[in-house]
Amino acid sequence: MDRRQILNYVNFAALILYIIGRVLNMGILCWIGLGIMTLSSIWTIIHWKENDKISNYIAVAFLILVGLSLLGI
Repeated sequence: MDRRQILNYVNFAALILYIIGRVLNMGILCWIGLGIMTLSSIWTIIHWKENDKISNYIAVAFLILVGLSLLGI
């Protein structure tokens, strides 16, 4: 399996954890999802030129989601 595919699956899993945590009002799942999103997004941004354009935009969107969640919006 390609590294980019693994990164996409990790992003998808983090998003699912975050959504389930928000729906069920379980803070730990939200924080785990946000942590995974942050780490995978930073990894994607560090390797910007190696990734697809859509993966880069998703990483930026996830970082914006993390920022808004930390601000409580």
